[in-house]
Amino acid sequence: MVLSLLKAVLSTPEFGIASLGVLMLIFRNIIKAKILSKLTQEHSYKVLDRIITFVGVIAMIGALFWGGISIYEIHESGKQKVQAGSNTQTQAKLERPLLIEKSVNKTIPDYTPGSDFETADIHLTYVEVTGLKDPLIEKKINERIKGVIGVDTMYDGTEDYYMEIVKSSIDDNLLSALAEGSLFVHGAAGATNIIASININVKNGEVIQFKDLFRAGYTNTINSLAKSWFSIQDYTSDFESVSDDQCFYVSGNYMYLCFSEYEVAPGSEGIVNVPIKLDDIRGVVSKNGPLAYIL
Repeated sequence: MVLSLLKAVLSTPEFGIASLGVLMLIFRNIIKAKILSKLTQEHSYKVLDRIITFVGVIAMIGALFWGGISIYEIHESGKQKVQAGSNTQTQAKLERPLLIEKSVNKTIPDYTPGSDFETADIHLTYVEVTGLKDPLIEKKINERIKGVIGVDTMYDGTEDYYMEIVKSSIDDNLLSALAEGSLFVHGAAGATNIIASININVKNGEVIQFKDLFRAGYTNTINSLAKSWFSIQDYTSDFESVSDDQCFYVSGNYMYLCFSEYEVAPGSEGIVNVPIKLDDIRGVVSKNGPLAYIL
């Protein structure tokens, strides 16, 4: 505060004018008093020399003081800029969303009368997002992921369930994850392989459904491309049409339609992923949808 006051005083033009006026008055009074005329030539010279020297010293002190203030201000300004930059980088790091892998393992007794199985095994691997600015949106996204994987499902011990995230990423505002696993109901002939996709907008926590990618009437184009792919496979498919909440994921230049075992093909084929070139669906992609930014 004192430094600011001194700077304000010294930088004021009126202060410099007043200082000059004071010095002129001193010189005038000295001349009026005719002091110099009463002194010898040598003494008069010494008096004038001392006055000039004094004025010069005062001027130098003022200049040094002003220079010191300026250097100090530049230094402080630099520190503030560095600190501001550091704070911005730190804030950016804190707001950058990250995916952390987590897992749940449970063994649940099977109390079914006459069951040949004593327990059911539940093995789940999933991801949680962290680092979002809004904790409510972060919680909303994580609850959605756990819901798809089955983390909070109440299991009764009559089935073995395995599910894990095999692919996950955050690209711009889109969180995408692909989960694969199997479900074995005790007493069944075998396990069923299942697949599920998770696509969420990290800005608002809203789920991105398949229909959100396209314009109205998109199903004809997608179905035609999917049926064309099935027609060249060495098995018979009962695929009819994609749904608005179709399982899908995007990788490279392709969008994949994903189907669990038995959903569109014989069980021997397991999980089925139908590749569709992004270039082939440009005409039906919504201009405001997530795919528009990829294309």
